[in-house]
Amino acid sequence: MASLPLPARPSKISLVFGARQLWIILRGVVRPHKSSDVAGVMWGTTAGFTSQIAHAGGVPFQIYMLPKRLERDVLIGTSAIFFAAMNWMKVPAYAALGQFTRANMATSLALFPLAVGSTIVGTKLIRSVSPDRFYKLIYVLLILTGLKLTWDGAAASFPAAT
Repeated sequence: MASLPLPARPSKISLVFGARQLWIILRGVVRPHKSSDVAGVMWGTTAGFTSQIAHAGGVPFQIYMLPKRLERDVLIGTSAIFFAAMNWMKVPAYAALGQFTRANMATSLALFPLAVGSTIVGTKLIRSVSPDRFYKLIYVLLILTGLKLTWDGAAASFPAAT
């Protein structure tokens, strides 16, 4: 039996986790969940692995971090630092694969202003969401991410006839 493409697996996790957590929130007050160091290493490693091979590291990161119920700005800052470090760890692998071509660097330079602008807009959007609604929004976005990953997995499994 052929296995599904990698994006299909994080999609299932994303959908189930996001729906479960959203259901818990909608049913009442949620207390922060403490997790072990072992769980942190396991989910961090999973986030690093899926980030490297499929740019899908956000799902395992969120599964570990969201139940902690950190303050909105602390969670966003932690996420930014984690993925900045993760992306810097990818640099040697991408360099070894020859990804830093003149054309790629020119594209990156051209898109840099968009990245800065998007960061500013994203910061304003996040701060416009009340802390009470923040986690509900995050779980809805996680479910949408799962749906997108499911779509990508299905499209890879059943390519259109040409």
